[in-house]
Amino acid sequence: MNNVALASFYEDARITLDWRIFTGGRPVPFDNFTFVVANISIHYLAEARYPATYVVGCGVGRIGTTSFVHSAGLFRDGVCLGLCDSILVHLVEGRPTVIPPDRRAQMEALAFPVRAGADAPAEAEAGIEAAAGTAVDAGAVGIPDQPAQAGSGLVGSEPDRR
Repeated sequence: MNNVALASFYEDARITLDWRIFTGGRPVPFDNFTFVVANISIHYLAEARYPATYVVGCGVGRIGTTSFVHSAGLFRDGVCLGLCDSILVHLVEGRPTVIPPDRRAQMEALAFPVRAGADAPAEAEAGIEAAAGTAVDAGAVGIPDQPAQAGSGLVGSEPDRR
């Protein structure tokens, strides 16, 4: 597969995660704010072949004052084929604006270390699930209803069969 096709996998995962964080999973515009991509860095670690089933895992890497980093990995059969970091700037009325505390808290809930498929009642009430499994998973959080990606350090997404 070519690099543009692989970049679209990261973009799809990034947008899906943003919708889960900020719109309850609905593919609708954000209310009173937006994000613009300031930079994308992709590292190709191994060849991705077609056809195949791929999984993109993503989470929030770093949160700044007016921007944050989406970090993602592309996997096939448990092997990481590439990594992507996207820097997004938080805008209100077209200007970079401090990320408000409630929005920051939503991002922090998905900041690394992150695991998918976790299970803990107290955090589940808040919409966040604590990871279970290994000592490495201690203190990690996950997106509810996502398959576990044991030891990946990434939030799982549904396989892409492009």
